[in-house]
Amino acid sequence: MEEEDLSILRLIAAGRRRIDIADVTFSSTTKTDTRRRRLCHVLAADNSEHLAALGTVYGLVTRDHLPGAPSTPPHVDEDDQQVLDLIVAGLNGPRIAARLQCDVAPVLTSVTRLAFALRADNRCQLAAHAVLVEAVTCYAVSPRFPSSPLSGLPPFHMTATGTGILLPATPPQPSAVSARRSPASSPAVPAPGPTESDRNVQKDAAPIPPELATWINNHIGRHQAWALPNDVSGARSWRMSSPEGIIELRIPRTHGDLQREVTAYRHAISRLDAGLAPRMVGFDPRLRALLTREPRGERVDDTPDKGLHLKESVHEQAGQLLRRLHESTLGAGDRQAQAAANTLRYIDHIDRVLERIDSPVLAGRRAVIRRRLAVLREALSQLPFAFCHGSFGSGAWRWQRPTRSLALTGFTRSQLLATVVDFARPSLLWTDRPALQDAFARGYGRPLDELERFWLGDFALLAALEDLWHAIRLDDAEARLHLADAVCAAADRLPGQP
Repeated sequence: MEEEDLSILRLIAAGRRRIDIADVTFSSTTKTDTRRRRLCHVLAADNSEHLAALGTVYGLVTRDHLPGAPSTPPHVDEDDQQVLDLIVAGLNGPRIAARLQCDVAPVLTSVTRLAFALRADNRCQLAAHAVLVEAVTCYAVSPRFPSSPLSGLPPFHMTATGTGILLPATPPQPSAVSARRSPASSPAVPAPGPTESDRNVQKDAAPIPPELATWINNHIGRHQAWALPNDVSGARSWRMSSPEGIIELRIPRTHGDLQREVTAYRHAISRLDAGLAPRMVGFDPRLRALLTREPRGERVDDTPDKGLHLKESVHEQAGQLLRRLHESTLGAGDRQAQAAANTLRYIDHIDRVLERIDSPVLAGRRAVIRRRLAVLREALSQLPFAFCHGSFGSGAWRWQRPTRSLALTGFTRSQLLATVVDFARPSLLWTDRPALQDAFARGYGRPLDELERFWLGDFALLAALEDLWHAIRLDDAEARLHLADAVCAAADRLPGQP
């Protein structure tokens, strides 16, 4: 899209009238209407409200363009939420009334209440504000297929979802340059390719579906892809090597998982410096697809007794990165209650995993672990909380040799949780090496408080159990043996009953 197209899109999302848009862009209303129709065709929008919502979903309209938007989603009752979901989906008043099987008058009254709550002057601004503050799910704003090509407009090769990004007849090929300077002005780092283990996984893995391949080509061009084993959340993943680094495609298990990950990338992970954390390239709610660019770096060597994960400088940098993530203000309403509910779901998940692990290391320990889980559930409301990584540990650390800096990956479980969840995996190394914990505390800016120290052993056991279950599913015998020892050590260090 041209710059004038983007200007018109942002003015529509800001609620400006067509005559005002024509004045601002120094064009006629006829030309403005033509460009608006072109925008609807490109983004597969049904009307101006739907166009404003889709423009905000795809990041073309941001808070900088909507300074009057509220900072947090307001409380909206169930009936008004249904109306709001249908507004951003491109339905007008009569169609909303028909869908809800009611008169038009109550719908208009609901729109008035929503406009007041979301500080909007009209329905276009209402739709954009609703998406910006996450008052609606991204899936509610799915694009529509255009019914027919619009006459007089340049041809657009539509993706399978109708997102309408111009795709040349010959898809762009990756540059011959195999290395670029990192964001931190470090020496050139070669674009990484798949490891030998990745290639072994790729042999029997399913290729990327055609509709996803078209969508990816529109974003980054055509690159060789290799599949990854499903992660603990059940998502399907592929990776591609590009001059800009590793690109990862994820298909989360549910639309709720997609919404959570998109929210994390937009509002929390972006707090970390470029090059030290993944960046979202794009997402499509209809395909349930998320495309991210991974930070450069090699996996931190976790060889027992001599790996890079045992260096104090690495733990200090890990503490610094985690502190910045925890300082995110993501979330609305009662954040403590949200964190407690999310942590409870995590504990319930581990309880189910415990039932499915058939290992001699748990013989005689299951009953003790279940008693600890029951006590832990009662204490959740007292634990400090923050926006957490969810699986923080050496497995999510990447070491960048040119700059000797640490980067983070693996944000698939990121959400509001008890902060001790993120301390659990590193603490498995702290027991015999207290200097590592001191280094982490220096980077994090504070030592663990009394409650965190008390429950740290329990969460360390939960983390070890989760990692053991994942190793069993991947049939990784070496990792399974190592993690079984970690489970035994964590279980034996459990504190007494409070």
